[in-house]
This record gives sequence, C-alpha cells and structure tokens, in this order.
Amino acid sequence: METIVQIMKKYDFSEMETLVYTTLLEKGVMTGYEVSKQSGVARSKVYNVLEKLIKKNLVVVNKSEPKLYYAISAEEFLERLEKSVKQDLNVLENQLGNIKVQEEEELLWKLESYANVMDKIEHLIGHAKKSLLIQIWEDDLSKDLVELLQQAEKKVDRFVLILFSNKHHYDIPLSNYYIHGFEEEKLKDFGSRWINIVADESEVVFGTMDELNQTIDVTWTQNRAMVSLSKEYVKHDAYTLKIIQENPDTLQKVYGKEFEKIRLIYKED
Repeated sequence: METIVQIMKKYDFSEMETLVYTTLLEKGVMTGYEVSKQSGVARSKVYNVLEKLIKKNLVVVNKSEPKLYYAISAEEFLERLEKSVKQDLNVLENQLGNIKVQEEEELLWKLESYANVMDKIEHLIGHAKKSLLIQIWEDDLSKDLVELLQQAEKKVDRFVLILFSNKHHYDIPLSNYYIHGFEEEKLKDFGSRWINIVADESEVVFGTMDELNQTIDVTWTQNRAMVSLSKEYVKHDAYTLKIIQENPDTLQKVYGKEFEKIRLIYKED
C-alpha cells in the first residue's frame, strides 16, 4: 500500500484519497460511515475526501438516501490516467520543444546522486545518433540498461564498450565490447569504480562512484576538451585490449603472464 500511496501522490492524490479509493475498490458499495471504518480515515474527514474523489471521477454516488459510494474500476482509472499523462506530455513536448536551449558548452555539471547519474546515461545512450564510446562496470548494468545498449549498438555507426567486473562476469549480449580484465590495478589507480560515456562526440558523463553508491563524483559536460579526453581514453583502452586479445602469447613472453610489466613506465621501475 505504501508504494501505491507514494505513486498516487505524484498525480495529486492525497494519502487519505488513496486509502478511501482503494478501500472502495476492494470492498465495493459502502456508506460513508463504512468507508471511514474500513479505511481508517476519520469520519469527520471522510465525506470531504469522498467529495474530492467524486470530482476527480474516481468515485460515484447514488441519487437516493442513504448515500452509497462506489469506486470506478482500476482498469478505467488507469486508462484515464494514461490518457491524461500522454496529453500533458504532448503539450510539454510541443511547448518546451520550441524553447531554444542556450548551451553552456564549457561548464562542468555535477550529478548529485546515483539515480541522477543513471538517468543521465540512459538519456545519452537512448538519444545517441552516431557514436557511443563507453567504459562501464558490471555493477551498473541493469537489465533495462543492457536492453538500451543493445538498441543503441544496432542504431549508431560507431559503438564500443569496455567492460569491467570485480567478479570477472563478462558475458553480456552485445557484439562490440572488450573485457578489461585488469580491474585490481585500475582500482588502485582510481580508488573506486568509475563510468565514462561519450555520446556523438559532443557530451560526456565521467566520474567515480564508491561500492555502495554513497559517494558520487560524476560530471556531465559538453566541454570539448573533456569530451575529447574521455573519447581518447575509451579508444586507447580498446586499442590496447584488442592488441592483447589478438596476441596473448607473444605479449605474455615480453610482459609477463598477467602483463604486469606493461605498467612499468617510470624510470625508477
């Protein structure tokens, strides 16, 4: 019931209105007194709530005494709500779509929560037209996001994904992705997992997230330097992993079984 109450609040139904409607929906025809008793809404308030629901077309009342109340079916209510939401979205799409956006390309915008990060990357992936370059951890690949990536891979001309996994789970239903495989060393560099998604070489979501998604340091930007840097970062990973994938034996002889020597890039090493 708590979930229903929270969702209904989004569509301008109070908790008492939801309780009264769902009670009538479950119990059928009732008097105001019976509604109050069954729903837990005080008798002094229940008739006012019933009148509001009548005006919202969720409840009907008979024309004789005693007054009896009856809820419209959930199916009818949901059909009306869906129709209303679609109409509102069409109005917003038409009116907001005509507002010219002034883009601040050089600024960096902080995404405050994990939910905001995921919403933003879903938007980038879903609206990409030409290219998607991605570094992502298994932890962040929800079922819905994987489906969105599958659609994007078929749609854009240039698609590449670098997959990281602490548990070495690398089996995903995509065609052009590379298994990183060196997560332990990369985590030492970054301190936590990260995300890097470049869409159409015009905008990027990049940053780090801790294991429990409590500490989020992720930025969205259209800054050209940041976009270029993030793009090259993904491409460099792909180039390196492709070479390793195609020449493992030769490279292991030179750099060690786990390619540990490839990271020895400083003079003191």
